[in-house]
Amino acid sequence: MSASGGVASKDDEHPTTTSLFVPSKLTSEVFNEENTPMDWADASLLIPHEAIRRQMNMMVQSVTAMPDSPEDKEAWKITLFSKWYIEYFHDSVHEHHDAEEQIYFPWIKTKATIPEKEFGKSHEDLMSAMGEIKKCCAEIIGKGGKGSSTHVAELKEKVPKFVVDMKAHLKEEEEIMPALLRANFTQKEEGKIIDKILQAGGLALAKKFLPAVLLAAQEWTTEEFYSGFVGSIPPPIKHLVDKYYMPDFENVVATMRDAPTLESEPKLKRVPCCGIPYCFPCLM
Repeated sequence: MSASGGVASKDDEHPTTTSLFVPSKLTSEVFNEENTPMDWADASLLIPHEAIRRQMNMMVQSVTAMPDSPEDKEAWKITLFSKWYIEYFHDSVHEHHDAEEQIYFPWIKTKATIPEKEFGKSHEDLMSAMGEIKKCCAEIIGKGGKGSSTHVAELKEKVPKFVVDMKAHLKEEEEIMPALLRANFTQKEEGKIIDKILQAGGLALAKKFLPAVLLAAQEWTTEEFYSGFVGSIPPPIKHLVDKYYMPDFENVVATMRDAPTLESEPKLKRVPCCGIPYCFPCLM
């Protein structure tokens, strides 16, 4: 699956176009209506980054909504959020950054020089911050959310700071990487390395991250781009996305993320991907 879907490349006969994007819907601090994304090289980073930024915005909203001194009857709010953070956000973002360090950046360095202000140390700092938040969430889960005033205070301090730092990191990548991609690689070459990353992540990463990517893309890309992007997903994965991953994300995962903003405790019911007992993807 190519990360840039149907965006024109320098291999194509036709010139690149901005008509495939909706700049006003971008959360990027680099690309906007004044500096519109142009082609596959710009879209390559925006595809995962827009998903991450949107999830972070909702994460901050949820942390802000947490009661400073949660009563026992509110324990479910911070428990569900903590499970979402550990099971979905932490794991998918960690996988994303591991893929950049272990696969994507080494591939770029085969033809280009990444400026001295690299992202390696920044990655380490961000992963450390994410680990601290994960530890806090794990302690909340261990206590069933009860007596968690100290942990809530910690989340309210650490989550906003992490989000600011992460957005600055994503901005740096979007300022530097597209030009390197455009000058040294083709869209086809980039598509192959993205396929390698997706294969390394497997179904587990697809389940956790792909729905967020697709929901974000529905906002900042046009129907033409989105159709090409979805059309590049292998049919077996597309089946899982349509029948299981997306409904599960919208009904369960997003509800866990947004739990602190809800008035009453939701009844979460996961969506099986098929009717076959002991289906492996359903059990994941």
